[in-house]
Amino acid sequence: MSSLRSLNGLSDIGRLRQRNEDSLALRVDSGVAVIADGMGGHPGGDVASSIATAAAAEILTRAASKNPNSHGFASRMRAVMVEAVVGAHRSIRERSAIEPHLDGMGTTLTAMIVHPETGTWVIGHVGDSRAYRIHGDTMDQMTRDDTWIQQQIEQNPDLNPARVRNSPYAHLLTQCLGLENQPSPQIVDGTAESGDRFLLCSDGLVGMLEDDTVLSILTEALPHAGTDLDMPIRKLLEAANEAGGRDNITAALVQFENN
Repeated sequence: MSSLRSLNGLSDIGRLRQRNEDSLALRVDSGVAVIADGMGGHPGGDVASSIATAAAAEILTRAASKNPNSHGFASRMRAVMVEAVVGAHRSIRERSAIEPHLDGMGTTLTAMIVHPETGTWVIGHVGDSRAYRIHGDTMDQMTRDDTWIQQQIEQNPDLNPARVRNSPYAHLLTQCLGLENQPSPQIVDGTAESGDRFLLCSDGLVGMLEDDTVLSILTEALPHAGTDLDMPIRKLLEAANEAGGRDNITAALVQFENN
């Protein structure tokens, strides 16, 4: 059984954007991390992402505080995670109704809640921000991108994902929070093993860096982090900026230790 060791996150505007439309909410004591990437080119992307992270983090934190028991945590929090994602969506819609100039604002959302003592975790996801599980020398994507490109890849097994990486349609979302249709979140859960790490990130990171590069940076940085737990995340953000920094960049790192 593994317990929660640390939960850290950082966000950066990148090199080309005029404002940061990513948002990050961390509730360390409750084992909650939420990231969101406001839709660029739409009104209020930064507003939408801020509303979403605050609303989802509040719902998850309240549920964790109300019932901290480890028994049935995964099944209980799967339902709460759906409530958190849908609640965040509704909060954005309510704000749009009050401020019509924000109508059409939307955002991705990737959220994680961990039981601090047992390492049981639940992830909720809508859009193309991502969650990865890192174990040893492997890094596995735990979320499915809600994008038109991802649909094409799944429908055409012979299509090489590398060929469509830079397609102008690469970031065309098939669902998000804030628009008319209520999203249907992807929910996954599990229990952390000793040495597991989870990375939540916006596409400003993985759009600039290949997964192998992300893993290499973390593998090199983590043993030297010491008490500076933000250092590995800073290394990721710096590398994404050095690669072009074409978008806002946000990452959160969840680490576990063996009991």
